[in-house]
Amino acid sequence: MDRPYGDSRFVSRFIQDNVQGYSGLELSRTRRGQTDVVATIIFWDAAGKYSVETLGTDVPLEVIEELAVEARRTIEIS
Repeated sequence: MDRPYGDSRFVSRFIQDNVQGYSGLELSRTRRGQTDVVATIIFWDAAGKYSVETLGTDVPLEVIEELAVEARRTIEIS
């Protein structure tokens, strides 16, 4: 994802930790020249499920929904 929303730009990037057993997407927001990680969506291998975490701020539902679609499309489940 790389999209504007209001006065912000949201960008996602793939993350993976084989030791912890997850892969997912990290969502960053750039607003007023400052970039912060605002959410993650992770697929836990052991549980076989996704989880979403927002990191101390509000994230528009529309952006979270788009991130979830992207996660399901890009994360390889073995």
